[in-house]
Amino acid sequence: MVILFSFGNNINGGDMIDIFSFWKVGKFLREKEGSCSNIQRACSCFLSYYYGNSYQFSLLHIHMMKKLYSYFPVFLDPMQYIHWNSYLELLKLDPEECYFYYHILLFCGDNYDELKNLIQNKIYLRI
Repeated sequence: MVILFSFGNNINGGDMIDIFSFWKVGKFLREKEGSCSNIQRACSCFLSYYYGNSYQFSLLHIHMMKKLYSYFPVFLDPMQYIHWNSYLELLKLDPEECYFYYHILLFCGDNYDELKNLIQNKIYLRI
């Protein structure tokens, strides 16, 4: 069984990569856990080959897609307004801290450098 995902036209470095598709990959991985000995590696290899973007579908990014689905089990439209690089930073945090910074990004606009600065300054712990 082959499952293809629609990543739009911007998969090779465009500004707005389709976060919904990454979320769907995470959902797929979560649902297929245990059905394959190494589903994340297989998914990484398949998507890298099919879409020709080995960095975007590296094992680390595939793991983060699964984590994206774990942290956000329901997809909401505002999630599209945050860039994948910002999600990569958010998903390094524990869920509570991640949600805090996620809401800041939604309210103030997605700015990767400001997000990194807020995280480094541990704003979450000060409030």
